[in-house]
Amino acid sequence: MGIITHVVCPARRRNDAGLTLVEVLVALTLLMGLSLTVAAGLLAVQHSAMTSKERSAAANLATREVEVVRNWFHSGDTAPIAVMTAGDTVNGSPLPGQTGPLVVDNVPYTVKRQVAWLVTGTGASACDGGGVVAYPSVSLHVEVTWPNMGAVPPVVSDTVLTPPKNVINATSGYLAVKVTDRDGLPNDDRVITATGPGGTFSDKTGPDGCATFVLTTPGLYTTAVTEASSGFVSFNGATTQSATVATGSLVVRSFTYDQGVLYRATLTPPPGYPLPVTLPAITLGNSGILPAGVASYASVAGGVTTVGPVWPFLSGDSVWAGSCPDSDPAFDTTRPAAIVSSRGSTTSTTAVLQGITVTTTRLGIPVNVPVTATYAGPGTCTLGDSVLNLGTSSGAGLLKSSLPFGAWNLSATMGGVPVTGSIDMTPAGPIAVTLNGTS
Repeated sequence: MGIITHVVCPARRRNDAGLTLVEVLVALTLLMGLSLTVAAGLLAVQHSAMTSKERSAAANLATREVEVVRNWFHSGDTAPIAVMTAGDTVNGSPLPGQTGPLVVDNVPYTVKRQVAWLVTGTGASACDGGGVVAYPSVSLHVEVTWPNMGAVPPVVSDTVLTPPKNVINATSGYLAVKVTDRDGLPNDDRVITATGPGGTFSDKTGPDGCATFVLTTPGLYTTAVTEASSGFVSFNGATTQSATVATGSLVVRSFTYDQGVLYRATLTPPPGYPLPVTLPAITLGNSGILPAGVASYASVAGGVTTVGPVWPFLSGDSVWAGSCPDSDPAFDTTRPAAIVSSRGSTTSTTAVLQGITVTTTRLGIPVNVPVTATYAGPGTCTLGDSVLNLGTSSGAGLLKSSLPFGAWNLSATMGGVPVTGSIDMTPAGPIAVTLNGTS
């Protein structure tokens, strides 16, 4: 009888039995990464195409502005003078049916036009030439900007226009005004006026920092930069200069002019020591301040004073309390670290006072009396803060107050007799003094 053996083989797993959850997640992650990369690339291409389109439109508008001015300039004998009288303009040639910015494909473009006399030859700035006058031409500078430019530079177009010989003759005189900023670079778009026997004329500086006037009436003219109210200041404080303009010659004047900085200075005594009743001045120190390297400003009630706008020195300003010579901390130690501020900014700082405790007695008995501090150091206090009312001592004969650094004489009147004492206020720390009447 035979034996039949059944062999049971294990079932084979099908290769397409399905994907695990991990494999699905990995596939989705790869797909999302690829999609984001493709999307970023498409956006970059789209942005580049949009930027190229906007720059192309801006270039067309710049070319259009140059041609508009060129056609106007050569339209008649009086046209060059009319172009120069119109001066620098923004959106001076609007598109048909529009006002304000020039709108192309829903993008508003700003077209800035600047014109200037070139009286030292083609391509030379009048401000950088000598007194010899060549027949004048006119520089035309056009700059086009638009919103959301980012790092894309403005579109710029420059050309030179030459008027007919009979338009500008040898009876004219020329006045050029150069404006540079804190860094010695040309200061563009500053408003300049020239006032004299021929009237008052206005112009803006161009990219070279120069404004030029052609004056048919010779004589003494006053040139001025006229933006002090908007925070601009002159290095030496002067915003006007005089110039005698003669027929056939060029006179050049220059200003160093920039946006100033403000300091919000708080008079700050040590904790527990009040401010004096009479507040000392605030002083700024920088070797470039004319004429002596310091400038002082009166404090306002409350002891928080806004100073400026003042010249934005690259090295900054030190700030301290008091306008007296040895109120300067450099007499004892060193000045506070200079504050370097950005042009047009406001910086808060402190002007430190030193604390003083005054005990007032008469024949050893406490009395409450007013106490005055009078400056006793070298020189004079430029802002008149040489006499400071420290306040009145209490019934216990005690007064706490504060003073700028330097030598001071304290005085109080007791029984009709002045009582005095000398002190030297230093950064070392608060001091104590007793005023004792002996009669």
